[in-house]
Amino acid sequence: MLPYFNIIKGNFLQYIRSYSFLLTIAFSLFIAFNFVPSPDANYVTVSFSGYTGAYNSEWIGFVTAIMASTFLSLCGFFLVNGSIRKDIETRIGHIIGTTRISNISYLFAKILSNFLVLLSILAIIFLTGIFLFFLYGNEYTLNLLSFIKPYLFIAIPSLFVVASLSVILEVIFPTKRMLQYGVFLFLFFAILFSSSIENNAILSTDVFGIQHTTSSVSNQVQETFNRENVSLSIGFVSGSRNPQKIFEMNALSFPNWYIISRLLWVLLGVLGALIISFFFQRFNFKESPKKTISFHEESKYKSADFKLGNLNDANVEFSYSLAPLINAEILMLIRKNPSYLWILTLCGFISMIFIPLHIAHLYVLPILWFLQVAVWSDLVTKDKTFRTHFFTNSSYHPLKRLTISRIIAGLSLSICIAIPVLIRYVLQLDITSFINIILGATFIVVTAVFLGAFTKSKKTFEIAFFFLVYCNINRIEALDYFGGLHNSFSYILIMALLITLLFTASYLLLYKNKNYGH
Repeated sequence: MLPYFNIIKGNFLQYIRSYSFLLTIAFSLFIAFNFVPSPDANYVTVSFSGYTGAYNSEWIGFVTAIMASTFLSLCGFFLVNGSIRKDIETRIGHIIGTTRISNISYLFAKILSNFLVLLSILAIIFLTGIFLFFLYGNEYTLNLLSFIKPYLFIAIPSLFVVASLSVILEVIFPTKRMLQYGVFLFLFFAILFSSSIENNAILSTDVFGIQHTTSSVSNQVQETFNRENVSLSIGFVSGSRNPQKIFEMNALSFPNWYIISRLLWVLLGVLGALIISFFFQRFNFKESPKKTISFHEESKYKSADFKLGNLNDANVEFSYSLAPLINAEILMLIRKNPSYLWILTLCGFISMIFIPLHIAHLYVLPILWFLQVAVWSDLVTKDKTFRTHFFTNSSYHPLKRLTISRIIAGLSLSICIAIPVLIRYVLQLDITSFINIILGATFIVVTAVFLGAFTKSKKTFEIAFFFLVYCNINRIEALDYFGGLHNSFSYILIMALLITLLFTASYLLLYKNKNYGH
């Protein structure tokens, strides 16, 4: 049992001791504060045909738990995914593979460590919700039990399922990270869609536990305002609270069948780990057999007639041009993504030529950029990952040359994807939108470099970039980074200043951390 708990403890401590955890805390606080909009905010997160609840403990507990169950499950998967891959990269997995710990014990330890990470973020959201109650609902009395129940029965089982699913998908697709993301996103939105269909079965498709609870609140709205049809809206929806459509929410009831269904989803996550343990290779990676070349076959190959010793007598001319480095980096970026992602990117690229320009700009372009998240996420961390930093450190001015080359290569890729939209704006003489897209493409790359330099991990950028794409598709103006919702000169100045600050901070971080020689 001791090695089992050591794996859980080691994984959890490894995460909370990293810079990524500090950013996660800041990000969680920011999100949790926005889960409950201020009374004068111009958006809502949970509404029933425009009706929202008064800021009592029942409503704030319900809203924060519902948002945590859905939104934290969505972002949390990207946060905890890759725990097995990390053991492979750090060679810890090979050591674990030689121990007597069983496959199911190892996988279940990974699930529990992922669950603890998500649970720590949920605790931050919970405490923030308590603070928001005293900030916005000071005329009400805190009912702690009514506040805790939604977290206990809605959010916690959902996070355990996500922690289990992250490990299961990593075992099924061990080297296909983007395929893991794609399968999860498909399951997530399919579950979210099926949750809108009312079903009181013991084990329904309502993994996030929102169907029964939102139906109960919807009934309260119908009884209070004598309405027949009430539609639910969850997310960051534009529109302020209507004072005439505010009701005092009563405490939620959780019947036995609902509690049993939530427990069954937890057991299903454990069962999934048990089944997948039979397919787990336990870090036993077999190398492909090397082809043996016979003497006659070897004679067919012509020698290069190259000797390292001849370099001492040769007049070698050094080239200080960045072009070869940029070409090599672009080639590596292209080869990094699998072919099916490039096929999807090409289809989206062609579609942006014919579809309405505002749709291509607001929706298709950010999705195509997100498909390249794995390409940009490790621009400055791949040397550590593949242990090539000793080689790059010995090169000539790597911080000035290699980092700049990678930034230019990443920027070239992001601009190339946006070419159809850029050309259409030029034809319309809309130079402001043209500049906004260029700044957005630059912002993606410098953000990837900054977060990689600060956290020494590619995971933080993947989560942050997904959050940006999600918010922009939902038209959140405050997080518009590529001019989809803004078209002013002041916006261009703000983005240019932000990009300059990120680039400067990235350079200073890389120099201080000595990730590259100088």
